[in-house]
Amino acid sequence: MKRRQLLRVAAVGVPAAALGGITATSYAGSRPTASSDEPPSCAPDTGRVIQWGANAPAIPADALSGVTAISTGGSANAYNLTLKNGRVSIWGHFLLQDPTEQRLSRVPVAATKDVTAIAAAGNHCLALRDGGVITWGGSHDRTEVNRVPEELKSGVTAIAGGVGGGPVCLALKNGGVINWAGDAPVPIEARSGVVAISTGQHCLALREDGSVITWVRSGLIDPAPPSLLTVPAEAKSGVTAISAGGGFSLALKDGGVIAWGDNKYGQIEVPYEAQTDVVSISAGTYASMALTAGGKIVVWAYNAYGQMDIPAEAQCGVSAIDCQYVCLALA
Repeated sequence: MKRRQLLRVAAVGVPAAALGGITATSYAGSRPTASSDEPPSCAPDTGRVIQWGANAPAIPADALSGVTAISTGGSANAYNLTLKNGRVSIWGHFLLQDPTEQRLSRVPVAATKDVTAIAAAGNHCLALRDGGVITWGGSHDRTEVNRVPEELKSGVTAIAGGVGGGPVCLALKNGGVINWAGDAPVPIEARSGVVAISTGQHCLALREDGSVITWVRSGLIDPAPPSLLTVPAEAKSGVTAISAGGGFSLALKDGGVIAWGDNKYGQIEVPYEAQTDVVSISAGTYASMALTAGGKIVVWAYNAYGQMDIPAEAQCGVSAIDCQYVCLALA
């Protein structure tokens, strides 16, 4: 049975779970007063990580200030990556008697200094340092993910990781997308002129002309639904950000969210709150998330893991978002 509910807007100080519905909205500015519907100005960012979800792990003290980047793993056995002062930290629900999770929980020395970007990829993690890709995790020491090709040891400007039957890892170098994990051949049009990448159960690339390209890993989604591979006309120009989720895609254009692909839970039914003034997007496994310039976090579609239960702490100074089974905000 489809887990579909009615529209909701999470009021300040009221748990979203108490309201029910398909959309949760929270101000990320200071709490509104009774005399105004608009939140007043907020204090400067402190780099504090906020998270929510049914299986959310405890936040370590080190993640309560000074964090500059966040990434959450795409698995119900939740783990999170944070970047602070160039150092990567990982925390979550690890079964350390499991060799795979032991490898995942140990951040390599190379990722403890001068790192500029992070990405979770299922049972693997990615980091970017001095233009070179660093990886760790996996079911054994010599996985395809951990065998980083020579061409990705310098000059890389972006990384992206996803999962679905196995890891999917992308890198961006000299405007071209490179895949080195799994069978996800990069189409010709994504081998040059690309400015951003994203991957979940499928891959997205954003070209410098504002058009979106999408492709799937062979056998991962078989057959790939036309609704996923057919980029809508409005996403063929003017797009400024992309996010690949669990069989659906989000794109940002002129402050509004464009969505296509799987709609089993209403993931691509963009609510009014996410159609204007949006500055950031995150496509999760089953839920969609957006952050507006006015300081509102909007989550819609699926709430089985509490993705829509936006906490009161996420009502001030949010600057970054990421959502899978667990949702993260950086304030």
